[in-house]
Amino acid sequence: MGTMTTECVEVSQTVRVRLLHAYVQLIADEIGCDVLHVKGPAVDLRLQGAARHSVDVDVLVRPQHVLAFVEALRARGWREITGFDEGSAFGHAMNLRHDLGLLDVHRWWPGFDVEPATAFEAMWGQRTIRTIAGVACDVPSLNDQRLVLLLHFARSGGHRIEDLEAAWGGADEGSRAAVVRRADEMEARLALAAAVGGLEEFRGLPAYALWKYFSSGQGSRLDEWGGRFRAARGPLAKGRVFRAFFMVNKGLLSDELGHPPTRREYVHAFRQRFVTALGDVLHRLETRLRTRAER
Repeated sequence: MGTMTTECVEVSQTVRVRLLHAYVQLIADEIGCDVLHVKGPAVDLRLQGAARHSVDVDVLVRPQHVLAFVEALRARGWREITGFDEGSAFGHAMNLRHDLGLLDVHRWWPGFDVEPATAFEAMWGQRTIRTIAGVACDVPSLNDQRLVLLLHFARSGGHRIEDLEAAWGGADEGSRAAVVRRADEMEARLALAAAVGGLEEFRGLPAYALWKYFSSGQGSRLDEWGGRFRAARGPLAKGRVFRAFFMVNKGLLSDELGHPPTRREYVHAFRQRFVTALGDVLHRLETRLRTRAER
Protein backbone atom coordinates (compact mmCIF):
# COMPACT_ATOMS: atom_id res chain seq x y z
CA MET A 1 0.00 0.00 0.00
CA GLY A 2 1.39 3.36 -0.99
CA THR A 3 2.11 6.07 1.54
CA MET A 4 -0.14 9.14 1.42
CA THR A 5 1.72 12.42 1.61
CA THR A 6 0.31 15.83 2.38
CA GLU A 7 1.89 18.80 0.65
CA CYS A 8 1.50 22.26 2.15
CA VAL A 9 0.82 24.94 -0.43
CA GLU A 10 1.87 28.49 0.42
CA VAL A 11 -0.77 31.05 -0.53
CA SER A 12 0.58 34.49 -1.44
CA GLN A 13 -0.52 37.45 0.66
CA THR A 14 -2.11 39.10 -2.37
CA VAL A 15 -4.34 36.07 -2.96
CA ARG A 16 -5.03 35.72 0.74
CA VAL A 17 -6.24 39.34 1.01
CA ARG A 18 -8.54 38.94 -1.98
CA LEU A 19 -10.00 35.76 -0.47
CA LEU A 20 -10.52 37.57 2.83
CA HIS A 21 -12.46 40.35 1.10
CA ALA A 22 -14.71 37.71 -0.42
CA TYR A 23 -15.08 35.85 2.87
CA VAL A 24 -16.01 39.03 4.77
CA GLN A 25 -18.61 39.89 2.13
CA LEU A 26 -20.16 36.42 2.43
CA ILE A 27 -20.45 36.89 6.20
CA ALA A 28 -22.09 40.29 5.69
CA ASP A 29 -24.53 38.80 3.16
CA GLU A 30 -25.38 35.94 5.49
CA ILE A 31 -26.35 38.18 8.42
CA GLY A 32 -27.77 41.06 6.37
CA CYS A 33 -25.14 43.70 7.15
CA ASP A 34 -24.18 46.52 4.78
CA VAL A 35 -20.41 46.88 4.28
CA LEU A 36 -18.34 48.87 1.80
CA HIS A 37 -14.92 47.50 0.86
CA VAL A 38 -12.20 50.14 0.68
CA LYS A 39 -8.53 50.22 -0.36
CA GLY A 40 -6.46 47.37 -1.76
CA PRO A 41 -8.20 45.14 -4.33
CA ALA A 42 -11.47 47.04 -3.78
CA VAL A 43 -10.01 50.13 -5.47
CA ASP A 44 -11.28 51.01 -8.94
CA LEU A 45 -8.88 50.08 -11.74
CA ARG A 46 -8.89 53.71 -12.87
CA LEU A 47 -7.02 54.46 -9.65
CA GLN A 48 -4.27 52.01 -10.46
CA GLY A 49 -1.66 53.81 -8.41
CA ALA A 50 -3.65 53.19 -5.23
CA ALA A 51 -4.35 49.51 -5.94
CA ARG A 52 -1.17 48.65 -4.09
CA HIS A 53 -0.17 45.56 -2.23
CA SER A 54 -2.35 45.18 0.87
CA VAL A 55 -1.60 43.32 4.06
CA ASP A 56 -5.11 43.49 5.51
CA VAL A 57 -8.76 44.01 4.62
CA ASP A 58 -10.61 47.25 5.28
CA VAL A 59 -14.39 47.55 5.37
CA LEU A 60 -16.64 50.45 6.29
CA VAL A 61 -19.79 49.15 8.02
CA ARG A 62 -23.18 50.81 8.30
CA PRO A 63 -23.05 52.15 11.90
CA GLN A 64 -26.34 50.49 12.85
CA HIS A 65 -24.91 47.12 11.76
CA VAL A 66 -21.49 47.32 13.44
CA LEU A 67 -22.34 45.38 16.62
CA ALA A 68 -24.03 42.53 14.75
CA PHE A 69 -21.16 42.35 12.27
CA VAL A 70 -18.49 42.21 14.98
CA GLU A 71 -20.44 39.55 16.88
CA ALA A 72 -20.64 37.46 13.70
CA LEU A 73 -16.89 37.78 13.21
CA ARG A 74 -16.14 36.74 16.78
CA ALA A 75 -18.42 33.73 16.40
CA ARG A 76 -16.28 32.68 13.43
CA GLY A 77 -12.97 32.83 15.22
CA TRP A 78 -11.88 36.44 14.75
CA ARG A 79 -9.93 37.82 17.72
CA GLU A 80 -9.87 41.48 18.72
CA ILE A 81 -6.49 43.23 18.70
CA THR A 82 -7.76 46.72 19.46
CA GLY A 83 -11.26 48.02 20.07
CA PHE A 84 -12.72 51.12 18.47
CA ASP A 85 -11.82 53.55 21.24
CA GLU A 86 -8.14 52.63 21.40
CA GLY A 87 -7.64 51.59 17.77
CA SER A 88 -6.53 55.04 16.60
CA ALA A 89 -6.56 58.74 17.43
CA PHE A 90 -9.93 58.97 15.67
CA GLY A 91 -11.58 56.01 17.41
CA HIS A 92 -12.89 54.83 14.07
CA ALA A 93 -11.75 51.24 13.59
CA MET A 94 -11.50 47.90 15.33
CA ASN A 95 -8.61 45.63 14.40
CA LEU A 96 -9.20 41.88 14.35
CA ARG A 97 -7.03 38.89 13.56
CA HIS A 98 -7.89 35.46 12.18
CA ASP A 99 -5.67 32.60 11.13
CA LEU A 100 -6.49 33.77 7.60
CA GLY A 101 -5.30 37.35 8.11
CA LEU A 102 -6.11 40.81 9.44
CA LEU A 103 -9.29 42.87 9.22
CA ASP A 104 -10.02 46.51 10.02
CA VAL A 105 -13.70 47.19 10.71
CA HIS A 106 -14.44 50.91 10.31
CA ARG A 107 -17.51 52.42 11.95
CA TRP A 108 -16.82 55.77 10.27
CA TRP A 109 -14.14 57.31 8.08
CA PRO A 110 -11.83 59.87 9.73
CA GLY A 111 -12.31 63.33 8.26
CA PHE A 112 -16.06 63.06 7.68
CA ASP A 113 -17.66 65.39 10.24
CA VAL A 114 -21.27 64.63 9.36
CA GLU A 115 -22.99 61.95 11.40
CA PRO A 116 -21.51 58.51 10.57
CA ALA A 117 -24.92 57.12 9.57
CA THR A 118 -25.48 60.07 7.23
CA ALA A 119 -22.07 59.65 5.62
CA PHE A 120 -22.54 55.91 5.13
CA GLU A 121 -26.01 56.31 3.62
CA ALA A 122 -24.68 58.89 1.16
CA MET A 123 -21.90 56.56 0.07
CA TRP A 124 -24.17 53.51 0.03
CA GLY A 125 -26.59 55.33 -2.27
CA GLN A 126 -23.86 55.75 -4.91
CA ARG A 127 -22.08 52.43 -4.37
CA THR A 128 -21.02 50.12 -7.16
CA ILE A 129 -19.99 46.47 -7.38
CA ARG A 130 -16.49 45.06 -7.70
CA THR A 131 -15.94 41.32 -8.02
CA ILE A 132 -13.17 40.13 -5.71
CA ALA A 133 -12.20 36.45 -5.67
CA GLY A 134 -15.44 35.62 -7.47
CA VAL A 135 -17.70 37.40 -4.97
CA ALA A 136 -19.66 40.59 -5.70
CA CYS A 137 -18.50 43.17 -3.16
CA ASP A 138 -20.03 46.59 -2.54
CA VAL A 139 -17.52 49.41 -2.99
CA PRO A 140 -17.83 53.22 -2.95
CA SER A 141 -18.31 55.17 -6.17
CA LEU A 142 -15.22 56.32 -8.02
CA ASN A 143 -15.32 59.85 -6.57
CA ASP A 144 -16.02 58.56 -3.08
CA GLN A 145 -13.01 56.27 -3.46
CA ARG A 146 -10.93 59.29 -4.43
CA LEU A 147 -12.04 61.13 -1.29
CA VAL A 148 -11.50 58.10 0.95
CA LEU A 149 -7.97 57.62 -0.37
CA LEU A 150 -7.15 61.31 0.00
CA LEU A 151 -8.31 61.39 3.62
CA HIS A 152 -6.30 58.25 4.26
CA PHE A 153 -3.25 59.93 2.74
CA ALA A 154 -3.85 62.99 4.94
CA ARG A 155 -3.31 60.93 8.09
CA SER A 156 -0.36 58.91 6.80
CA GLY A 157 2.37 61.50 7.24
CA GLY A 158 3.06 61.61 3.51
CA HIS A 159 4.00 57.92 3.36
CA ARG A 160 1.30 56.92 0.87
CA ILE A 161 2.06 59.32 -1.95
CA GLU A 162 0.58 56.83 -4.41
CA ASP A 163 -2.86 57.57 -2.95
CA LEU A 164 -2.41 61.29 -3.59
CA GLU A 165 -1.11 60.76 -7.11
CA ALA A 166 -3.87 58.34 -8.07
CA ALA A 167 -6.79 60.14 -6.44
CA TRP A 168 -5.78 63.76 -7.06
CA GLY A 169 -2.69 64.13 -9.22
CA GLY A 170 -4.16 61.96 -11.96
CA ALA A 171 -7.66 63.45 -11.76
CA ASP A 172 -8.99 65.98 -14.25
CA GLU A 173 -10.57 69.27 -13.15
CA GLY A 174 -14.09 67.85 -13.29
CA SER A 175 -13.16 64.94 -11.03
CA ARG A 176 -11.39 67.24 -8.59
CA ALA A 177 -14.39 69.52 -8.44
CA ALA A 178 -16.64 66.52 -7.77
CA VAL A 179 -14.37 65.41 -4.92
CA VAL A 180 -14.48 68.90 -3.39
CA ARG A 181 -18.29 68.94 -3.62
CA ARG A 182 -18.42 65.56 -1.94
CA ALA A 183 -16.07 66.80 0.77
CA ASP A 184 -18.47 69.70 1.36
CA GLU A 185 -21.38 67.26 1.71
CA MET A 186 -19.40 65.17 4.19
CA GLU A 187 -18.03 68.24 6.02
CA ALA A 188 -14.55 67.00 5.18
CA ARG A 189 -12.89 70.11 3.76
CA LEU A 190 -10.41 70.35 6.65
CA ALA A 191 -9.19 66.78 6.16
CA LEU A 192 -9.12 67.19 2.38
CA ALA A 193 -6.98 70.32 2.76
CA ALA A 194 -4.57 68.29 4.87
CA ALA A 195 -4.12 66.06 1.82
CA VAL A 196 -4.10 68.44 -1.15
CA GLY A 197 -3.07 71.76 0.43
CA GLY A 198 -4.68 74.77 2.09
CA LEU A 199 -4.70 73.42 5.63
CA GLU A 200 -3.74 76.78 7.13
CA GLU A 201 -7.10 78.18 6.02
CA PHE A 202 -8.65 76.00 8.74
CA ARG A 203 -6.25 76.94 11.51
CA GLY A 204 -9.03 78.14 13.83
CA LEU A 205 -10.91 74.81 13.86
CA PRO A 206 -10.54 72.44 16.84
CA ALA A 207 -9.32 69.51 14.70
CA TYR A 208 -6.67 71.57 12.87
CA ALA A 209 -3.75 70.56 15.13
CA LEU A 210 -4.58 66.85 14.89
CA TRP A 211 -4.72 66.85 11.09
CA LYS A 212 -1.58 68.96 10.90
CA TYR A 213 0.24 66.44 13.07
CA PHE A 214 -0.80 63.44 10.99
CA SER A 215 -0.43 65.05 7.57
CA SER A 216 3.03 66.48 8.27
CA GLY A 217 4.50 63.32 9.76
CA GLN A 218 6.38 65.55 12.19
CA GLY A 219 6.10 66.26 15.88
CA SER A 220 6.03 64.16 19.02
CA ARG A 221 3.37 61.97 20.55
CA LEU A 222 2.69 64.93 22.81
CA ASP A 223 1.68 66.90 19.71
CA GLU A 224 -0.65 64.06 18.73
CA TRP A 225 -2.30 63.89 22.14
CA GLY A 226 -2.61 67.65 22.30
CA GLY A 227 -4.33 67.56 18.92
CA ARG A 228 -6.60 64.75 20.06
CA PHE A 229 -7.59 66.68 23.19
CA ARG A 230 -8.41 69.85 21.25
CA ALA A 231 -10.36 67.90 18.61
CA ALA A 232 -12.45 66.01 21.19
CA ARG A 233 -15.95 67.42 21.48
CA GLY A 234 -17.27 68.00 24.97
CA PRO A 235 -15.98 67.24 28.51
CA LEU A 236 -16.68 63.50 28.32
CA ALA A 237 -14.76 63.08 25.07
CA LYS A 238 -11.86 65.14 26.40
CA GLY A 239 -11.88 63.06 29.59
CA ARG A 240 -11.61 59.85 27.53
CA VAL A 241 -8.61 61.26 25.67
CA PHE A 242 -6.93 62.24 28.95
CA ARG A 243 -7.53 58.76 30.38
CA ALA A 244 -6.30 57.01 27.22
CA PHE A 245 -3.05 59.00 27.36
CA PHE A 246 -2.01 57.02 30.45
CA MET A 247 -3.40 53.62 29.43
CA VAL A 248 -1.58 50.73 27.75
CA ASN A 249 -3.59 48.90 25.10
CA LYS A 250 -3.70 45.32 26.41
CA GLY A 251 -4.98 43.90 23.13
CA LEU A 252 -2.19 45.47 21.11
CA LEU A 253 0.40 44.48 23.70
CA SER A 254 -0.88 40.89 23.60
CA ASP A 255 -0.60 40.86 19.83
CA GLU A 256 2.96 42.19 19.98
CA LEU A 257 4.03 39.67 22.62
CA GLY A 258 2.14 36.74 21.14
CA HIS A 259 0.47 36.00 24.47
CA PRO A 260 -1.60 37.79 27.12
CA PRO A 261 0.75 40.13 29.01
CA THR A 262 1.82 39.23 32.50
CA ARG A 263 1.51 41.83 35.22
CA ARG A 264 5.24 42.52 34.95
CA GLU A 265 5.04 42.97 31.16
CA TYR A 266 2.07 45.29 31.49
CA VAL A 267 3.83 47.40 34.14
CA HIS A 268 6.97 47.52 31.96
CA ALA A 269 4.92 48.74 28.97
CA PHE A 270 3.21 51.36 31.13
CA ARG A 271 6.58 52.53 32.45
CA GLN A 272 7.92 52.86 28.90
CA ARG A 273 4.86 54.85 27.91
CA PHE A 274 5.30 57.18 30.87
CA VAL A 275 9.03 57.65 30.21
CA THR A 276 8.36 58.47 26.56
CA ALA A 277 5.68 61.01 27.49
CA LEU A 278 7.93 62.59 30.12
CA GLY A 279 10.75 62.81 27.58
CA ASP A 280 8.46 64.59 25.13
CA VAL A 281 7.43 67.10 27.81
CA LEU A 282 11.03 67.80 28.84
CA HIS A 283 12.11 68.18 25.22
CA ARG A 284 9.26 70.64 24.62
CA LEU A 285 10.26 72.71 27.65
CA GLU A 286 13.91 72.69 26.63
CA THR A 287 13.03 73.87 23.12
CA ARG A 288 10.88 76.71 24.44
CA LEU A 289 13.56 77.85 26.88
CA ARG A 290 16.20 77.77 24.16
CA THR A 291 13.97 79.77 21.83
CA ARG A 292 13.36 82.43 24.47
CA ALA A 293 17.06 82.67 25.24
CA GLU A 294 17.88 83.22 21.57
CA ARG A 295 15.43 86.11 21.21
